[in-house]
Amino acid sequence: MAIQRSNIANNSTLASNGGSTSNRARDLSPISPRSPNSSSNSSGAQLFNPRLILSQIISLQSFHYLVLGIIFQINHILFATSITIDRIFTTKYLDVWSAEGWIDNSAILMSSLIGAVLLAII
Repeated sequence: MAIQRSNIANNSTLASNGGSTSNRARDLSPISPRSPNSSSNSSGAQLFNPRLILSQIISLQSFHYLVLGIIFQINHILFATSITIDRIFTTKYLDVWSAEGWIDNSAILMSSLIGAVLLAII
């Protein structure tokens, strides 16, 4: 309700001023979220940027699967595990009761930890 009341108050002040928006003109130009516009964004809040969000999602997913593939290659060299797409996209090999399952579990956990670091960076 606070938002609606503030909008009503703003509309009533605009009506009493003759409809002019003296110092509170809205700037609708696209702005990078890393450099907020001080004139229209006094609280310092970030603006919604869907392109940035989409590019972050794509880059994190790409890095996750790239790192996971590299770790599976290392596991193939060290532990002679097979390299298949099933190891990446299914849970068939994630068995906690076998040594090969723990190898794959550790690979996914390491990839997730690296992804968490990349999430903080990106």
